[in-house]
Amino acid sequence: MQRIKISPELAYLIDAAALPSGHQPFETEITQFDPEKFSTLAKWHQIRPLAFEYVQEKAIALPDNVLKMLREFTLGQAVTNMAFLGICVRLYNRLIDSQVHVFPMKGALWAWMLYDKPALREFGDIDYFVGKKDVSKSLDILLGEGFAADNYRHYLLTEKAVVDDYLDTDYQLPLTPLSEHALQSLEIQWNCTYPRYCYNFTWDELAGNLFEFNMMGKPVLVPRMETQLIMMVIHHGGVEQWDKLKYLADFVRLLDKSAGSLDWKYINRVTRTKGFNKLLLESLGVAGYLSGRDYLRYAGVSESYPSEGFLKDILAHWENERPSLKTKTWRIFLYNIKYRDKWSDKLSIVAAHLGYLTHWKLLWHKISWYRNQPSGEADRDRAVNAMSGREDI
Repeated sequence: MQRIKISPELAYLIDAAALPSGHQPFETEITQFDPEKFSTLAKWHQIRPLAFEYVQEKAIALPDNVLKMLREFTLGQAVTNMAFLGICVRLYNRLIDSQVHVFPMKGALWAWMLYDKPALREFGDIDYFVGKKDVSKSLDILLGEGFAADNYRHYLLTEKAVVDDYLDTDYQLPLTPLSEHALQSLEIQWNCTYPRYCYNFTWDELAGNLFEFNMMGKPVLVPRMETQLIMMVIHHGGVEQWDKLKYLADFVRLLDKSAGSLDWKYINRVTRTKGFNKLLLESLGVAGYLSGRDYLRYAGVSESYPSEGFLKDILAHWENERPSLKTKTWRIFLYNIKYRDKWSDKLSIVAAHLGYLTHWKLLWHKISWYRNQPSGEADRDRAVNAMSGREDI
């Protein structure tokens, strides 16, 4: 593969995220280092604590205002992370005590599980995976804890004619506090992403082999590491398209800690069955290319990954950021059509999107809600996002 040129600012941030083994696979442009660009990119990639630790270790000179910003954010994130982790464990125990099928996931879990210092992982909300049959019960419990769905989703969940269709076609519910609270966002999921992208797993498939993990000294039950990797590839790769270095940082740390002990036959079998083995291999290839470590060998692959187009697309997003969209449905659809394994997998995604249109009662209720709301832009955006499938972490 031809060596790719990137800016010195991005080169530093890739080093901070990927922990390379004395390895630099790209050429760095011969331009003056721009501290403001470095700071802006660190914020976009949501790796400011990693960036601050990196500049401290490497003794990189930054203007006082940039260094102060990174330092203050890192200290604030450390306090926030510890507070959120405490809330995460408390609410998890509250749900478990009520016999809800649940496990913590994403940022709060991975900060504690994958990073030597949990404060180095930026996250701003708490995520739980809940068995679909327990969604209603979990919402009642979390309401008692002061967190509720917005009016739009509450409306859909209380309409008996469409609630099942809503749960069958969606995958998550964002909740917000009813009163002043340090935690401004909490999400529950019952699928890995929208079902129409065909990354569908049942509760039993994800939670069939839970193991005990200590968060802040408190035991929680979480999926086996093979499942953690699979869910990460789906979210960070299939949905978010490795758009930010935060996602690479998670992936590299999971692989460094666990790759040698994972059941790769199981991982390959599941990803082939679900139609995203190619995405797994491209992702392993990118992680290996940037870190200098051969992760592909664990998957038993001798082919050359990542492909040049896959890598260049990612680096272009990392260098130039990416436009913020009100809905990423079309972007995710095209990406999965491009990178899923077989034509049958791609046709399944097309069919699932067309099948979504057959849920006419649900669509009618969504349209009715939209028409009956004030014309304010915030209400308009919420309705459009909920209908079309906005993806956030």
